[in-house]
Amino acid sequence: MAIVQQIDTWGDDGDTTSWLKVSVPFLLCGLYLVIVWLFLPAEQWLILFGMMVAYIVPPLGRETIIPVCILCGIPWWLVAFTLAFLDFAGGLFMAWNFPLVLRIPYAGPWISRFMEAGRTFLDRRPWLERFYFAGLVAFVALPFDGSGSIVSSIVGRMLGMTKVAVISCITIGGFIGSFAIALGVDYAVNLIPPGAGTWVSIGIFLLIGVALLATYLSYSRGAGTDA
Repeated sequence: MAIVQQIDTWGDDGDTTSWLKVSVPFLLCGLYLVIVWLFLPAEQWLILFGMMVAYIVPPLGRETIIPVCILCGIPWWLVAFTLAFLDFAGGLFMAWNFPLVLRIPYAGPWISRFMEAGRTFLDRRPWLERFYFAGLVAFVALPFDGSGSIVSSIVGRMLGMTKVAVISCITIGGFIGSFAIALGVDYAVNLIPPGAGTWVSIGIFLLIGVALLATYLSYSRGAGTDA
């Protein structure tokens, strides 16, 4: 018997996907770009726009995009807010248009398989239900592979969370994760001497990247052992 029960059907009860639900997340992103254009230099705006696209398309994540933007002179707080905003917009799109996403070729079947495997995993570990809200926030905040708003929305749906709860978790986790990484990178940039040169800066960030990769690989091995 399944332990995790759906308390919000996310459109499976006959709620139709309208053009407004599809377009609003994209319109919000467009409005955000217009606002940023008003006070950001054109060159930096183009870089930020490119990084926004790269963030949506895997495999790049916060741990890669934030350092690049900061090294290009974009304020750390703007980079962090931008990625957190994209997490919110992505979660909003998934919550409003989940039935539509399931009909997308390749993506829909993959999501269905992912949900079946996730239900089996959660049924074997019912204690995870007690930490569903904080756990989903942490899942979004920490730089795990595949912890973006799309996968997080699917995980929240499997846990039976409402749309509002899932969007809240994604937004909170996105802000925590993005601002934490941006603050750390900005602090590291300020430690670099002004005349150190580009190669020294790249070397320092390569060391940071290697440390993050080693931490992630260590976590992955531990998670595989627990499974």
